[in-house]
Amino acid sequence: MQVRGVVQGVGFRPFVYRIAGEEDLSGHIGNDTGGVTIEVEGLEASVERFLVRLRAEAPPLARIDSIAVQDLEPCGEEGFRIESSSVKGRVNTGIPPDAATCPECLRELFDPSDRRYRYPFLNCTNCGPRFSITRRIPYDRPQTSMTRFKMCAACQQEYDDPTNRRFHAQPNACWECGPHLMLVATDGTVIPAKDAVSETIELLLAGQVMAIKGIGGFHLSVDATNEDAVLKLRQRKRRFGKPLAVMVRNIEAARTLCVLSPDEEALLLTSARPIVLARARQQCGIAPSVAPGVPWLGIFLPYAPLQHLLFADERVYALVMTSANLSEEPIAIDNEEARVRLDRIADAFLVHDREILQRCDDSVAAIVDGAPQLIRRARGFVPLGVPLRLEAPPLLAVGGHLKNVFALAKDGVVYQSQHLGDLENITSLAFFNESLAHLMRTFDIEPDTVVHDMHPGYLSTSWAKKWAKEHGLQTIAVQHHHAHVAACMAEHQIDGPVIGIALDGTGYGTDGQIWGGEVFICGLEGFERFAQLEYVPMPGGEGAIREPWRMAFGHLHAAGIDLAHDAIRSRLGISEQEERLLKKMIERKVNSPLTSSCGRLFDAVAALVLGRREVDYEAQAAIELEGVAIDERDEDGYPMELAGDEKNSGQMIRIRAVAMWHAVLGDLKAGRGEAVIAARFHAGVADGFVRAALRAREAKGLNRVVLSGGCMHNRRLARLMRAKLEAEGFAMLQHRRVSPGDGGLSYGQAAVAAAMLMRKKN
Repeated sequence: MQVRGVVQGVGFRPFVYRIAGEEDLSGHIGNDTGGVTIEVEGLEASVERFLVRLRAEAPPLARIDSIAVQDLEPCGEEGFRIESSSVKGRVNTGIPPDAATCPECLRELFDPSDRRYRYPFLNCTNCGPRFSITRRIPYDRPQTSMTRFKMCAACQQEYDDPTNRRFHAQPNACWECGPHLMLVATDGTVIPAKDAVSETIELLLAGQVMAIKGIGGFHLSVDATNEDAVLKLRQRKRRFGKPLAVMVRNIEAARTLCVLSPDEEALLLTSARPIVLARARQQCGIAPSVAPGVPWLGIFLPYAPLQHLLFADERVYALVMTSANLSEEPIAIDNEEARVRLDRIADAFLVHDREILQRCDDSVAAIVDGAPQLIRRARGFVPLGVPLRLEAPPLLAVGGHLKNVFALAKDGVVYQSQHLGDLENITSLAFFNESLAHLMRTFDIEPDTVVHDMHPGYLSTSWAKKWAKEHGLQTIAVQHHHAHVAACMAEHQIDGPVIGIALDGTGYGTDGQIWGGEVFICGLEGFERFAQLEYVPMPGGEGAIREPWRMAFGHLHAAGIDLAHDAIRSRLGISEQEERLLKKMIERKVNSPLTSSCGRLFDAVAALVLGRREVDYEAQAAIELEGVAIDERDEDGYPMELAGDEKNSGQMIRIRAVAMWHAVLGDLKAGRGEAVIAARFHAGVADGFVRAALRAREAKGLNRVVLSGGCMHNRRLARLMRAKLEAEGFAMLQHRRVSPGDGGLSYGQAAVAAAMLMRKKN
């Protein structure tokens, strides 16, 4: 039989060896490029029990996608054996993601009688690095960065013993034969230290910025309770407003920092150990500059032995652990690279000599509307494939410009890359190329087709066209928000048609304008734009994204509201000269593109209500607006008008915000609080799009709604949309396995392209 899925590097062969012995079966098992091949012979009842147990009792990190069984003539084998890996044929199996230290290894780490006591690199088949140290598959030690470490006799004995927890654990090592830590100064000299971990702790507690090499890259770390240290890190890293992730010792410590739901606790404790966004407690002891302006903390738990050792010191309460880079650059992974790139940020470096082969940031997730949702899919999830019901020729989908993630698809599976960041410079593009080469080699995928966004100015688009031309491949352009909706459809294995609602920041539309508040009648192959937020100007173009006051001006100008009334100008911080300049820009259509973006509407309201004139990071204004509305009490929504909505009129519906703006100004004049206004705004946006969905149902007879786009990271908006849609009797689908934001874009692009290619073939 052939077993496909994630069955290498997860203890699958010793598991099969054990149950075959317990069922008194003879035969053999071996890794191959498709997964594992198993032959068993024995009593029919024993074979049947073996097949049942194969699925029911699989190791915790394994994922069985399929079992193909073939009857063979008995050959009289005696006993069951594990064979060497076969590398013949094309690759068709998965690599497990990096997994957090398991309880058994954790017990050994702190057992003074164990030979791996306090060893920072212990692991077994149930935990440890996988993707980040793998060159190619089959997943065997020579194919990993552990190949340079020759196992000592004791480790080799464990590695060769099918009954041992470390049987064929490729990163297996100990103090005698494995990687080691070093403390290094900024000039590259080794700092003498009897215990590098203990010395690192002393430096952290003294307010120093440490660069610490982890599983998928370096972290920059400071004491999260030390305001001066946090401010020093922000200034050096040039990350001035965006919240910083905080690592704590265990789930009990996490509870002291945040108000955690059972679902949030469960998410923190998964083997992926993502950063989880949760509501911070008042007076929790964390420095104010860790997460300024928002009521949440991004917290996570140790997932590597080294991190557990740092927290073994009771003086260490919480550590900032943020990606070791300058803002928006790829994370550093190589010791010398880190020293050169980070010498003006870090005061010292805690490094090791195990090579990281793939950069992989920490994943970020949240509980949105009662279920986990990935905001950044990386360590712990990559490179797990996401199923795609449609099979098509091998293809590459390059994603978008921001939060870039590319995808390779073949044989009904999509392999998304780790989070790559924004494609804005040569360094980011080099990371893209490096990751693409690695995944193409790992999964043996040679694309026939390259899929890209429609935006002509995206670096990913120009790269895709150039790369396809160099390799003689065809290209397919997919509209940004169609890809968002298609990604959610593909997750749920539906073709459509559906009512697709895409609420997003920026996406290039088929009319050349900037979309982002759309209601589609959508299938995988195409869409009809049924409704949209009414176009408003973006004075200053992309400058309006960085300066939300410009977006507020554009909306108020479109609504015909005079800024001289009700002290609007002073609330926005706009001078009379700026007002005259922006009016001329809009009237003359100079650098003032039109947009239907829901994200830009959030920015505009935040500028007026919160006084958020500029942003330090993407979506900051919208995140802060959601933050002040965090109280679960719902308010009546502000009115959003539908224009062109006469039944069967054939006109595209425009969702107009004019009445909403007058109501917001009325509440501000009446002295209503920010929390109430923010809550009413969220409810008004949800009401407007639900009413548009009702019109779509009347006109098209559809009852299934798909929600996607970056605005669906907003937990309040997602909850309101679901509640209001379900109250109207709609069947509603949301993202669960890929991000609703641009991190999921490439998966949607792959789904659209696969549908188009299959139709063309048929």
